Amino acid sequence: MRPLTPSGLPHDPSRPNLYPAARERGARRVHGGPILHDALRPLGEFRKLRDPVLLAAFVGFTDTTGAAAAAVDLLADEWKAQPLADIDPEPFYDFTVQRPHTRLKDDERVLDWPRNRFYVASPPGADRDFVLLTGVEPHLRWKTFTKAIDEVLREVGSTTSITLGAQPAGVPHTRPLPVTLSASHSEFERLFGLEAPASRYQGQTGIVGVLNLHLRAQGWKNASLWAMSPHYLTIGPNPSIGIALMQLIDKGFGTKTSVEPLRSQLASFDEKVREVMEESAEAAGYVQQLEEQYDASSPVLPAAAEGQPRGDLPPTEDLLSDLEQFLKRQRDDNE
Repeated sequence: MRPLTPSGLPHDPSRPNLYPAARERGARRVHGGPILHDALRPLGEFRKLRDPVLLAAFVGFTDTTGAAAAAVDLLADEWKAQPLADIDPEPFYDFTVQRPHTRLKDDERVLDWPRNRFYVASPPGADRDFVLLTGVEPHLRWKTFTKAIDEVLREVGSTTSITLGAQPAGVPHTRPLPVTLSASHSEFERLFGLEAPASRYQGQTGIVGVLNLHLRAQGWKNASLWAMSPHYLTIGPNPSIGIALMQLIDKGFGTKTSVEPLRSQLASFDEKVREVMEESAEAAGYVQQLEEQYDASSPVLPAAAEGQPRGDLPPTEDLLSDLEQFLKRQRDDNE
């Protein structure tokens, strides 16, 4: 078994020796360019950007259906972003949990591994550049994973980051989805026109929480935007979440990004939901109850009870308990 480097990754004897500070970071020099973390696989040129902002989302604990990550992917497409680097999946995933996918390409079978990719974009209307990161929450070595992201930000000169997520909540799919803000600096409140209340949440967190705390510990500016997702919809990424998040990014940074691809998906998504509602009077009744609560509070906020997290997800059992209790009452009334 090969020894581990200071980064926590297996030592590769073929890599050149570096000066001590670089070895301590678990870094390596790439083709005479910058010294990068062992876990990074460069795809483009590393250079200083114009006051760049990181926009990141990870499918997993803080984005269970991948709606926020899909929004970042669409930003990359619409902004014609260029690939910058991948994070090597080998050290960070249990492939019996997050299995690779196999597919045919030009009649040849290829494997798609869990991917975390950085892009660089300079969208029209913005006076700064963006680093986009979209991927899958890792299973292992979160500190090492976070250091690799830190390394990319240092190389491009970014000290501002925004993570995107989707938080299941008691909101109906028939109303505009609320978005909440968690921020290290008040300027994000002015940027997005949202208040960032102090959170007293204590409990489980995801890679987004770990990354945000790491970046704030560097003294960097950091915020999270959380779209409130109807917790009873688990049929796939909800396009309404992506639309809400992308419109806020446009508002904050002066960009004008087309969300038409998501609107096209939304029509199909809404049709699937409508079919379920028509088949289940219980489900339709529950949604009506949520609508009444939403309209009375204008709108329902994610924390219905004291201590419920705004930047992290509570256990799934808590999210579904109100639906289960409602359906149980309906069954009891019919008996």
